[in-house]
Amino acid sequence: MKKLTQFLAIVFLLGIVMVACKSPSEKSNSETIILDKNDVRGLIYANPEEVASNISFDEVARISTYFHQPENAVKIQFPSTETEYAWQHWSQFYITAPLYRSGQVSELSYNIHPDIGDLSFVGRDGKTETVDFHFENFPIDAMVAVKGGEIVYERYKTMRPDDKHIWFSCSKVTGATMLAFLEYEGKVDVKKPVTFYLEELKGSDWDGVTVEETLDMATGLNGTEHDEPLHDSRTNPEQIWFRWAATSDVAVLPGDRSKNWYDILGEMKRVKPGHEAFEYNSINTFVINRIVEKVGKMPMHEQLSERIWSKLGMEHDADLSVSPSGMTLGWLGMNTSVRDMARFGMAFTPSGAKLAGEQIIPDAIIKKIQDTSHSGMYAKAYAGKKFAESFPDVKGLANRYQWDVVFPNGDFFKSGVGGQGLFVSPSQDMVVAWFCTGDGNNLEEVMAREIIYSLAE
Repeated sequence: MKKLTQFLAIVFLLGIVMVACKSPSEKSNSETIILDKNDVRGLIYANPEEVASNISFDEVARISTYFHQPENAVKIQFPSTETEYAWQHWSQFYITAPLYRSGQVSELSYNIHPDIGDLSFVGRDGKTETVDFHFENFPIDAMVAVKGGEIVYERYKTMRPDDKHIWFSCSKVTGATMLAFLEYEGKVDVKKPVTFYLEELKGSDWDGVTVEETLDMATGLNGTEHDEPLHDSRTNPEQIWFRWAATSDVAVLPGDRSKNWYDILGEMKRVKPGHEAFEYNSINTFVINRIVEKVGKMPMHEQLSERIWSKLGMEHDADLSVSPSGMTLGWLGMNTSVRDMARFGMAFTPSGAKLAGEQIIPDAIIKKIQDTSHSGMYAKAYAGKKFAESFPDVKGLANRYQWDVVFPNGDFFKSGVGGQGLFVSPSQDMVVAWFCTGDGNNLEEVMAREIIYSLAE
């Protein structure tokens, strides 16, 4: 009896040790807790009642039915009660293809700076707020900040660490990076017209548009996303943009009006010279994706998996949306955990080599992104004006290779519908990645920059 008692005591103690040694991600699968920000790890989990997955089966069924009604398909772009769930369960609503991870997970050690929560910045409506206040009062789902390969800040509000979230337009830089690889290898000349690579568009105004102009969202073509006279490109079935989106089932046209994507893009007309204005348009990304697949001779998700996703020690496979006809939709469809999004950003910083054991993205590609020679066109249309207002203290902002903001000091930032964001600072060896379910106007990019430069060396 004495030996049995001793044995049971040992088993009990081992159980306590095993629970205590669980990683944050392992704990999050079974329970969702809040850690005090002064905890040694400093990792702040979501409250269970705020986790987007914590809804009834009946509610899941209602949301699925809602978005699969043709008239509601386009609404998945906009924040709502329904999209809080849908944006974290993207594969339930769209066809996706996998990007496979490989090898051991690259562990990101913790070096938490608890005082980050107290950092202040000028937020929405010119009001000064702190990082903690922002999390408590705005629809931010998760954020992680990594410096030199160490996590210095990590917080969740509606997600668990292993949950995935749609990147929306942050996805655009994945295809642009694949194109930059092809350029680096001499397989694509960005000074050549788009139609040199895509014969489907020959005979249209795309004959006069270069690949570089398309990468830089400066084609001079109409059919833009935000700069058409009625400002209804994403909601009006008569607009070129909406009709194009319908060819990939991102929107649904009333009646039998569908056409091939190249027929609709062939209707676009050039209304100004290239590189005259930064006119945001996901059609440009779609065209870049098609060039990547044609020249690279394999689906874009496979190229991205081979060149980047399989090499950085990602925690999870990623998902990338594809159309019913199998075209990769790299203009909106990356779907990952927030830490894996940060790892992707780290590939553009010195610490990326620590994850992969080699430099994944050549310096020549990073320098291409950091080129601000077209800054004169930046604030001449909707997107540039918006981001210039986010950073009024910085002169000479530019956009480049699908990144929304390129700073004179070499930092770059990409945003996505609903407030998704990825901010990369190669000089500070730092990345901030975040997901939101908002309207995209809450200035998380300003907060991210403040976090980065609060730790500047």
